[in-house]
Amino acid sequence: MRSALILLSLILFTINDAARSERPDQVEYPTYYANVNGLTIAYQEFGDPEHETIMLVMGLGGQLIHWDDDLVWQLTDAGFHVIRFDNRDAGWSSKLYHESTPGILTGLRYKLGMSLGSPYKLDDMADDALGLLAHLNVKTAHVVGMSMGGMIAQIMAAKDPDKIQSLTSIMSSSSAEHLPAGTVDLNLSDRSDQTREQAILASATIGQQIDGTVAELNESQWIALTARSYDRSHYPEGFGRQFWAILDSGDRVELLKSIKQPALVIHGKADNLLPYQHGEHTAELISDSRLLLIEGMGHYIDRLNKPLIVKEIIKIASK
Repeated sequence: MRSALILLSLILFTINDAARSERPDQVEYPTYYANVNGLTIAYQEFGDPEHETIMLVMGLGGQLIHWDDDLVWQLTDAGFHVIRFDNRDAGWSSKLYHESTPGILTGLRYKLGMSLGSPYKLDDMADDALGLLAHLNVKTAHVVGMSMGGMIAQIMAAKDPDKIQSLTSIMSSSSAEHLPAGTVDLNLSDRSDQTREQAILASATIGQQIDGTVAELNESQWIALTARSYDRSHYPEGFGRQFWAILDSGDRVELLKSIKQPALVIHGKADNLLPYQHGEHTAELISDSRLLLIEGMGHYIDRLNKPLIVKEIIKIASK
């Protein structure tokens, strides 16, 4: 049954070929649901499930649709089975409505080096992803994580080295204290009373800040991109709890030293959310790793650099 459903997805690729060349951001592919760790995780999969698997892990507040469709197609064209999913508290996965969100005291406790009491941590999110692989009977996988997703992917590789064959950490971090802070204002104030237009414009403004020197998208394009995200699932409380989880999970310095699988660390030299030194430090800590710094790239996989990134993901997953 699962193979038949994935075949349907591939047929939809063909049917939508002309449409996606004009409006690729409007295609919604079949989404399935898995019961993992007491939660419902929404996911999509593409390609032959008998082939080697690449799991894509999204970052803070992101949804599975933020893994560019064309990036997914290029990976399946290279012969891989690809899984992308919504993290807990995002997209169509379970929302933890009963849990609180961080407040002013959270920031004060963080500055004082105190435990923050977050409802869950990055380890729990890594368990969600590993649980999804188990649900799908995937014995081994290559994991690719972006930003917070890179942090989750790092934990997955360290926690289950028999399951994770390789790690690609993109625009992510070791979260070590000495690393430089970014200059992007994520606007973490209460956004629950924003109108749809206000929320979309606020997200688009952040998007323009993180686009790097490439500056691929103009304001109207960022608005269109963030409008789709809003309409699919707008849940700022989940963003807050995920950010809380990052703060409360500490650094991964010792964890990264324990990773022995082949690893690729990709970072943009123009990243002003997590400056490129975060990528350098991550690569320094992983013994069998390679660092790829990309001039002009910000905290966003732009079209100019996407072919190189896809090529490098395929290369490390093909070792």
